[in-house]
Amino acid sequence: MGVSASSHSGESKVCLVTGGAGMLGRAIVSQLLERGQSVRIIDLEPAEDDRAEMMMGDIRDAAAVKRACTGVDTVFHTAAAVWDPRLPPGIYEDTNVKGTRIIVDACLQLGVPRLVYSSSLDVVLDGKCSHRLADESAPYPADVTKMNRYAYSKMMGELAVIKANGPALSTCSLRIVGMYGPGDKYHLPNVIKVVKSGLNVHLGDGKAQFSHVFSGNAAHAHILAAEHLGPGSPVAGQVYFITDHDTGNFFEFMDPFLDQLGIHRPRVSIPHRVANIVAGVVERCSKTSNFNRFSVYSTCVDSTFVHHKATRDFGYQPRYSREEAFNITLGWLKTQRL
Repeated sequence: MGVSASSHSGESKVCLVTGGAGMLGRAIVSQLLERGQSVRIIDLEPAEDDRAEMMMGDIRDAAAVKRACTGVDTVFHTAAAVWDPRLPPGIYEDTNVKGTRIIVDACLQLGVPRLVYSSSLDVVLDGKCSHRLADESAPYPADVTKMNRYAYSKMMGELAVIKANGPALSTCSLRIVGMYGPGDKYHLPNVIKVVKSGLNVHLGDGKAQFSHVFSGNAAHAHILAAEHLGPGSPVAGQVYFITDHDTGNFFEFMDPFLDQLGIHRPRVSIPHRVANIVAGVVERCSKTSNFNRFSVYSTCVDSTFVHHKATRDFGYQPRYSREEAFNITLGWLKTQRL
């Protein structure tokens, strides 16, 4: 089964990428275009690739979503409000939960046969437990009050998508681990900004392991999943972790980028327990700081996952090597003012 199918009238349908101007969305758009696929984007920001049809719109707007989904064969739903303490609390519920339900409803109303949802490793994180080479059997947190608002909203969005799977609409959810690549607004740029600000420290003892994925590899997984998605297929109604290559410490992963950009890497380490106490104080003083207990947990506690299930069900393997991903990302970073 290909990503695209033909309508009853013989007209070729298109793939819709929500959030197509973002890091993951732009990678999916690029790879679909490489395949000669017709692509439509809905986003609040304009996309860089003018080969795709651009629709400025908000996934919280049901009318805009319905227009975007008309004549579409596959929806890649990447649009989301990403974790940022500076955002208003309600944005996660409105965008990641209600917006996702609007996407699902539009697919069902218009007869869109496939929906691939971009989820996150955060849906199984509770701010306390570690995950070491975990697979999809890892449960959602038993106490959702321990999750941050972003993680909870992505979990609820994922549940809505998987619940919608059925004969009329085949769905699956790809849980993306720590993602980096061209167009990154959060992961690497935040580390670089923190180091440049003078907070030149590593958190933890350097032993905690973390999984990363290059945006091009995550995009490749989305397209493969869509190709194998259909009623009764092994992919329908399933969730998958999508990762890259070997795991490593979060800061060890970041240091080579700092080196190549001529930024002095942190030389001082703060133990996990101390960092957690300091982060708690910072949280009380500044609700909008990126330095908080969840960020400490994310870098000081094992968060590693495997993509064996994705390999088994739709043949996923990283398309780009670690070296290729590094060089592509570094080349993009050198063009940015960070």
